[in-house]
Amino acid sequence: MPFLNIIQLSFNALHCTTTFFKRTYVRLLLGIGLVISATTCNVWAEELPQTAIPQVKSPEERYKQAKDYYYRLERDPKLGDERQNWLSGIRNFRRIYLSENKGILAPSCFYMIARLYRRSYQRFQLPIDLDEAINYFQETATLFPQNNLADDALFSMADIYQNEKNDPVQAAKIYFTLTERFPGGDKYAQAINRLRELAKTKNIPLPDQLIRSDTLNHLVNVLPVKHWSSADYTRVVIRASDTVNYSASLLEKDGDQPRRLYIDFAQSYIPPKFRAPVPIEDGLLKQVRTGQFNDSTVRVVLDIESISDYKIFSLNDPFRVVIDVHGIGKDKQKETTASSQTTEKTKTTPVFREPEATHPFITLKDFKKKKPDQSVTTKKKSSKSDLSLAQQLGLGIKKIVIDPGHGGRDPGAMAFGMKEKNIVLNIGKRLEAILEKKYNYEVQLTREADTFLELEERTALANTAGADLFVSIHVNAHPDKSARGVETFYLNLATNAEAMRVAALENATSTHNISDMQNILSDLMQNSKILESSRLAEFVQKYLVSGLEQENYSVKDLGVKQAPFYVLIGAEMPAILAEISFITNPEEAQLLKKDDYLDDIASQLAAGVAAYVDHHTTAALQL
Repeated sequence: MPFLNIIQLSFNALHCTTTFFKRTYVRLLLGIGLVISATTCNVWAEELPQTAIPQVKSPEERYKQAKDYYYRLERDPKLGDERQNWLSGIRNFRRIYLSENKGILAPSCFYMIARLYRRSYQRFQLPIDLDEAINYFQETATLFPQNNLADDALFSMADIYQNEKNDPVQAAKIYFTLTERFPGGDKYAQAINRLRELAKTKNIPLPDQLIRSDTLNHLVNVLPVKHWSSADYTRVVIRASDTVNYSASLLEKDGDQPRRLYIDFAQSYIPPKFRAPVPIEDGLLKQVRTGQFNDSTVRVVLDIESISDYKIFSLNDPFRVVIDVHGIGKDKQKETTASSQTTEKTKTTPVFREPEATHPFITLKDFKKKKPDQSVTTKKKSSKSDLSLAQQLGLGIKKIVIDPGHGGRDPGAMAFGMKEKNIVLNIGKRLEAILEKKYNYEVQLTREADTFLELEERTALANTAGADLFVSIHVNAHPDKSARGVETFYLNLATNAEAMRVAALENATSTHNISDMQNILSDLMQNSKILESSRLAEFVQKYLVSGLEQENYSVKDLGVKQAPFYVLIGAEMPAILAEISFITNPEEAQLLKKDDYLDDIASQLAAGVAAYVDHHTTAALQL
């Protein structure tokens, strides 16, 4: 303990010295400390019985725990509101780096330390945290230039100078360094876009070698626009050949010009054959127009009939921008107006007005409820405060969209001669039949054959179909063949590194991209949907486990988890993703080949969904 105190005092004394000498001295002290600690532990180990020696976790396990703690800091307000907890998270990664002496986890540790310092600065506004973030990003790029995090570190460092340090000149220098050192990196296009932006908005002179080269003439190709639309919802997806910066603006109606939402893509080009307007004319959007606004900017314009809200986000691998537009089309506006007038006379139909006066009326439809299943009726009367809005209103479930994952050119997980895409389509069709025949639901599959669908298309299909529930079915996989069990996910920030791994697997992307995605998820999700999705996940997981156990299967309950699955983003209804078995586990793989097992999986998925609906109906009848 006295030695640790000496280290802490020495660190405090050196806090204002130069980064190089400070870090060198502290690492020397910590290195000596590790030697002393190791020696002490060896002495204790000799004195203790062999069985009393604790098992030392591997660096990978410790790194996973450190990442889990970081996610808790981001997710838990009480934990994240204390700066000391962020410093504890930083120490977790620093210990791993020091114990490994520049091992394979070193660059990841440095990068995570930098991220933690930056997030700490954003919360507590202490300049020292921002300086430390810059230092660690710099060391990541300098000490590990071949690592795939090197260009990310440089980009983050430049972003700090541009947005937090307000030093565009230094930011431009770092962006240019990135383009020179990592022309094939995933941050190259973004760095070029930032350089153009700084040259235009801040009059930052570009380096001569950059001007002379054709680097700035490299334009990202914008591809044809895709859309899915209903009377009150439209999803537009704009794909690009590479990562690109974009901005959006909403223009109000001006004379004969309708309201317009436009998105500008920097340093982009769209071939003339893709510039024809795309008519939609569903009462919400009139059309989507795409054109070359200037030599290096592509503008996509959404002509809007009626809009109450919109969200824009981007996905990677491949890069695409997703625009979700909400409103009320002409037909529904007429229906809503008539309904509201009837309400004033009869006072029988509940009508709710959006908080802002400019928003249209929205009428909540109460579909005919199913008779409650007595086997799952709650005996104890629930208090109104314990019930969700959907339960209090007694909203029924009419249509369910089942999403068999993967398909077509995307086989999903593969092992033992099987492909995930075939298994989940088989289960999806069985589930559809059970829900329709036994429970009388209206069911729609996102795919009924071996066809490929983009992840964002699956949720769009559910939204445009007016679905009340969305269930995506998948088969799990793991490098460790002993991994087995069933688990159910709903959309939220990942709770741990294992949830991140599964999300990356199903999103067909890297865990690094998933980590970035978590930064914008809070702007895309509504708490009511998260709550209802978690309830649906609990019921499905419970029935999967208990039902399979009753059929004498050995089931490992992996529980309900939350993670950022692309396929669930933007769902207008409770949405879950079920991982029904591990295709990489020899025993479970053999079960997945048997029709009886697939029937049982489908039956328990259906039972879980029905129990969730009955729970809502029962709760509403108790009020």
